[in-house]
Amino acid sequence: MQKSLERSAKCHVVWSLAKLAPFNTAYVGTIVGAVANSENYLMYAVQPSRFRRASVFFAFTLMALLFTPVRGRAQAVFAGQANRGMSMYTTFEGSNSSAGTIFDINTLLGYDLSPALGFDLGAPYYFVVPPAQRGVASTATGIGDFYLDGRATLESAVADYLPTATVTFPTGNTSKGLSTGHVTYDLDNHFEHEIGPWIPFLDVDVGNSLDNSGNRRFRRPRRPFITLGKVAQFKAGPEVRITERITLSADYYRVVPWGPQTVISSVVLPGKKGKTKNPKRVFQIVQTTKGGAALVKDDGLDASAAVKANRFLDVTVAFNRSDHYALNTVSFSLEFNITKMLSRSRM
Repeated sequence: MQKSLERSAKCHVVWSLAKLAPFNTAYVGTIVGAVANSENYLMYAVQPSRFRRASVFFAFTLMALLFTPVRGRAQAVFAGQANRGMSMYTTFEGSNSSAGTIFDINTLLGYDLSPALGFDLGAPYYFVVPPAQRGVASTATGIGDFYLDGRATLESAVADYLPTATVTFPTGNTSKGLSTGHVTYDLDNHFEHEIGPWIPFLDVDVGNSLDNSGNRRFRRPRRPFITLGKVAQFKAGPEVRITERITLSADYYRVVPWGPQTVISSVVLPGKKGKTKNPKRVFQIVQTTKGGAALVKDDGLDASAAVKANRFLDVTVAFNRSDHYALNTVSFSLEFNITKMLSRSRM
């Protein structure tokens, strides 16, 4: 009887802590409960090998960020990263997978208040080509959500911190799956540390939608869907500068959602029903799906190569493997620094 009362009191304390935690969600309460209960530490020995590999990957990246001495920045910066004052960029991107092809032209206007602080305003225009399913979907075009972001670059002897806060406004067409119809936000926390040509990094992105805005700092493949619901994205890996013009990157990522989630497809028309061999790809079955965290969770690998073609053009090709959706995506990006194109300076 006494053990039962102690267990009940313990659960009450854990629940109270969860209610004080950020976002006040059951997911956070689960984390607090797992940490507070020492019996759960035994579970780590039986975690799937993929989970253990990911944990080791994140741990080594974090240690490299924290404990490796800093060396001077001798490499050339990519196009547009050294501008001060007003700047303008236009990016043409494309992502192709068995779930569809998405192209977009993303134009943004930025202003750097100082080398460490700036903001951007922009909007993407989409061209969506769904898989061939007659009557289920058709090619869609239209403007996406306008976005406003503020970004900073904070350098230190331990690691450089590059936060970006983004807010999007529902200007896109919801029936075409180009907008959630709600204001969305996210805070991207990017940590990196130069070790000669190597730059290990750790990225933690928290918000109420998977990031589909135009954050030009970090390229991501365009997904054939958008989401609405609280979610965190974790990414860790190395970047290496082969030459002054060529940079390679690879990472492991994990998407951790919690609470109610909505998935809005860009490749299925409202009221229609598509087909897929993978039931986890709900975005290929109906346009709007509501449910729990399992709808949005994901993990996988990214790899990319970026080339500084000239003083105003950066070219990137990338590959993404989603283990959760069993989906391979190939993407490209052509970024034009309009400010430098119009400038007479050769720097």
